[in-house]
Amino acid sequence: MTYKTKVWVLSIVVAVLAVVYAGTLILTPERLNSRNAAYTWLEPKWTDQAGRIETSDGAGTLTLARRDAVWFVEAGDTEYPAKQGRVADLLRLLSARAAYPLRGSAASSHERLGVGENASRIVVRGGAGAIPLLDLLVGGGDATGREVYLRKSGQNEVRSGEDKFTAYLSSSPAAWYNLRLFPAEGTGALALDTVQRVTVVSPPLSGELGEALPPPAPLVISRSGSGWTVDGVAPDSLDGSRVDPYIRGILDAEGDDFVTALKSDDPVFNEGRIHLELGDGATRTVRLGPVLPPAGEGEAGKRTAVVSGSRYVYTLAEWTVNRLFRDAAYFEKPEEP
Repeated sequence: MTYKTKVWVLSIVVAVLAVVYAGTLILTPERLNSRNAAYTWLEPKWTDQAGRIETSDGAGTLTLARRDAVWFVEAGDTEYPAKQGRVADLLRLLSARAAYPLRGSAASSHERLGVGENASRIVVRGGAGAIPLLDLLVGGGDATGREVYLRKSGQNEVRSGEDKFTAYLSSSPAAWYNLRLFPAEGTGALALDTVQRVTVVSPPLSGELGEALPPPAPLVISRSGSGWTVDGVAPDSLDGSRVDPYIRGILDAEGDDFVTALKSDDPVFNEGRIHLELGDGATRTVRLGPVLPPAGEGEAGKRTAVVSGSRYVYTLAEWTVNRLFRDAAYFEKPEEP
C-alpha cells in the first residue's frame, strides 16, 4: 500500500470516527431529554390576541380584561386599573420556551399529581373572551418543592416546571391593582417640571386626650426660577434638596387598595388636601376622607382618599399620609451645633 493510499484510508477512518463521536454527543439521553423538555404553553404570536385572563386557586377567581390595549381587573360591576407590567410578565411566562420535562401521559396520574379538572388554573382567552387560547392546570409540587406539575386541559400529558405560577394564582386582587394616584404615563401623567405650586392642608390633629387641636398652617411651595420657595421658611434657611424628592413622592404615591363602600363624589373627603398647580393652568387635587376601621386586631386604620378626575377611592397607609402631609419645618436646614 502506497503512502498516499494509507493517508487516504486513515483520513476516511478519522472522518467516520468523528461522525460517530458527534452522534453519541447529540443522541445522549441527557441531550434528548433536554430537547424534549423544551416547551411553551402559549404560542408567542397569540399573546397579542389575549383579551381576557382568568386565574383561580380554589378560593376564588380573578378576572383581567383588556380594553383598548389596557388591562383592567374586573370586580363585580367595576373595573380597576391593573398593573400592566405584571400582566405582561404573566403572558411572558406562559409564552416563553423553557424546560418543562414530560412526567406522564396517563390520565390515571392526573389526580395524584394535582392536575385534575378541579386544580388551580390559568385561562387565557382571545378577543372578547369567547375563544380559549390556553387552559393551563397547575397542580401540586414535586418532591423538591421547586417545581409544580402542569397540564393543558383536555390533554393527558403532564409536565413539570419551575414554580413561577403560584405567585400569580395565590396573590390578592390588590397585588394586581395599579394603585398609583397619578398615572406614570399617558393621559393624566404628571412630570416634576410641570408643577408650579403645591399647597398642602394637613388633616385635623387631636391631643393625647382626644381633644381637637388647632389645624397646622397650610404648606405652600412655589417654583421660583430654577428653585423653590416655601412660605414661612427664609431663603437662607431652606433645605432645597428636600423639595424635589418631596414633590416627586407626591407624583409617585400609591394607595394600598381600592374602596367600594365610598364613592368619589361623597361629601366626606374634606379632611385634608394636596393641591397641585401646573404650568398649563390645570390643577390636580388629592383629598382625604375618613379613616376606615382597622381590618384586624393590632392594625391601624387606613385613611381614604380621592383624586380629582378619577372615580376611584383609595386607602392610604398611615406612613404614606405622614410622608405626603408635611409642614414647613420639614424643609428647614437643621440647626448647626
